[in-house]
Amino acid sequence: MSEKTNRTIQVVNVTLFCSLLLIGGIVSLSMKKKDISEAENRKLAGFPVYSDSALWSGDYFRGIEMYYADNFPYRDELINVSTSFRDKLGFESTDIKIYTPQNNAEANEKPAADTAKKETEGLRPDDGAVGEMKKNLFVFKNRAFEMFGGGPAMGKAYADVINSYHRAGIPGLQVYNLVIPVALEFELTEKYKKLQKPNRPAIENIYNHLDPDIKKVWAIDEMRKHREEYIYFNTDHHWTSLGAYYAYRAFCETAGLSPVSLDTVRSKVKPAFLGSLYRLTRDPKLKENPDSVRYYLFKDSVRFSIGSVTSLNYWAKSKMYGEGASGGNSYSVFLQGDLPIVKMETLHKNGRKIVIVKESYGNAFAPFLINNYEKVIVVDQRYYTGDFMGMLKAEGINELLFINNIFAAHTPFHIDKIKGLKQVKSKK
Repeated sequence: MSEKTNRTIQVVNVTLFCSLLLIGGIVSLSMKKKDISEAENRKLAGFPVYSDSALWSGDYFRGIEMYYADNFPYRDELINVSTSFRDKLGFESTDIKIYTPQNNAEANEKPAADTAKKETEGLRPDDGAVGEMKKNLFVFKNRAFEMFGGGPAMGKAYADVINSYHRAGIPGLQVYNLVIPVALEFELTEKYKKLQKPNRPAIENIYNHLDPDIKKVWAIDEMRKHREEYIYFNTDHHWTSLGAYYAYRAFCETAGLSPVSLDTVRSKVKPAFLGSLYRLTRDPKLKENPDSVRYYLFKDSVRFSIGSVTSLNYWAKSKMYGEGASGGNSYSVFLQGDLPIVKMETLHKNGRKIVIVKESYGNAFAPFLINNYEKVIVVDQRYYTGDFMGMLKAEGINELLFINNIFAAHTPFHIDKIKGLKQVKSKK
C-alpha cells in the first residue's frame, strides 16, 4: 500500500471518528433528558453545580462524566443489546449472593432427621419444565426466583432478638411474629429440590425458639392453599398484594380478628411492571411476562401521616398510597415506599393499636390492618433511628408485629437493625 493511500485511509478514519463524536454530542444535547431510569429503577445523574472547591478537587469534571454516561443517547436500548449479547456468550454475574459452602458458615450443617424428611413436602411433581441459572437467580417458566439457604443458627439469632422485645417488660404488650416464605417455596419441582432449603422447617425453627407468649403467624400454610393464584410477582422479588392478603388472613386468625373480604373492596392496577429480578437478569422471557401491581381502596376512612426520627410528636399529613409510582418503581405505591415511620389512624374505637416492624414486604401488608385497628404505625427497621421504645409508650401501643421475609429473618444485617431499634436512647 502506497504512502498516499495509507494517509488517505487515516484521514477518512479520523474524519469518521470525529463526525461520530460530533453527531453524538449534538444528539445528546438536543434530546430530552430523563430524571429516572425505569430500566435500572434509579435516579440519573444531573449536571453538576460549579464551585471552586469542586473544580480543584476534580469532583466537577467527574460529575460531568457521570452526567454524560447516564444521559447517553439511547442508553437503555444499548444496555438491552449488550445484555442480550452477553447472555448469548454465556456471561454470568454475581449481583446477588447465594448460599454456598464457601460463603455461608451454616451451609455444611446436616439437617435434622425430621427436617430431612420434610424436604420433599410441598414440592410440585416434575412436569418436564427446564429452568436455568442466570445471575444467581433461577429462571423457570418465564419467572425469576431467589433461592433460600439460611441455617438454623441464624434463625435462632432472629428469634432471640424478637424475644428481647417480649422480655422488655412493657405492660400489656402482645408480640407477634410473621415470617414470609420465598416464592420458590410454592413453585419448586422435585427435579430442582436441591436448589434451596425448604422454607417451612426454617420458619418452624424460628417459631420453636420464640417465647411461648409470642404469637406465631403461620402465613406459609395459608398461602400454600392459594399457590395457584397470583401471590408473587413474576419479575420482582416481592409478593403481590394478594399474597399479602392471605398472610393478613392468617394474622387475623392468630390475633382474633375478622379479615376484610376483598369481594367488597375496589382496587386500582398499575400495569407493565418489570421488577428487580428482571433488571438483574434482563431476561427476554421475563420481559414477555410483565407484572401488574394491584392496590386496594378500602372503605374505612384513614388519616395517614409521615413521622420523624427526631421527634415523637411530629407527624405530617400525607396519603397512604404513592399514586405517582410507575414502571419499575410501581411497588412503591404501597405506603409511598420505604419511609422510616408512618401512621394510619382510623375511625375504629376498639382500643387496638399496633406497630408493625418490617422491611419492604410489609408495605403491601400494612394497609389491610386499617380494617381492624384504631391505629397502625409502620416502622422500617432499616431506616428508623428514633426512640422506638419511647414511641411505643407515647402512642399507647398494645400490639407489636414483626413481619419479615425469610431472607431477612436469616440475615445479620436485618437482625442487627431490629435489635438496634430497642437500643436507641430517648432524645431529651
